Amino acid sequence: MTRGGNDMDDIRIVQLTKEMVAEELRLMGDPCAAAAAVVRKTIDAAHQATPPQDFKPYVVIEDTVKGAMTALLLADHSVVRGSILVLEAVTDVAAKRGFDPTESMQAALKGLADLRRFVEPARLDDIRTEISARYMGADEVFVEYLKAVPMPDKSVPKVSA
Repeated sequence: MTRGGNDMDDIRIVQLTKEMVAEELRLMGDPCAAAAAVVRKTIDAAHQATPPQDFKPYVVIEDTVKGAMTALLLADHSVVRGSILVLEAVTDVAAKRGFDPTESMQAALKGLADLRRFVEPARLDDIRTEISARYMGADEVFVEYLKAVPMPDKSVPKVSA
């Protein structure tokens, strides 16, 4: 089931953002700031390129955040600092474009919560702590979204003899 267009569009935004952030990380000195800059550019570009009746800003925000954070994680950069800079980027773009600030933050937190599939609980708690320090009440929403992320099955398949 798709969230905003079709499944391929959703996948493409995540992949495109991940690749753009990875490229920016190679070019810039501050990888977390680069990720935040790409988030801003991607949301703006999607907003400008999509007819208003078809634009789903909260789907774009969630997917963009997922892609940016995945790129930071794969490049072994600070997902804690990156999370905060990406949230700041989302709130800036939301204000600039007139998106609902609460829904924009929720979409960004959903995107961040996707890290649960890849990151150990201690780092997720570090992210939660930083969110709590900057965005009152957002840490509780983040925790709820973390609980909703399905965990991959890591069980070892049984081999029959």
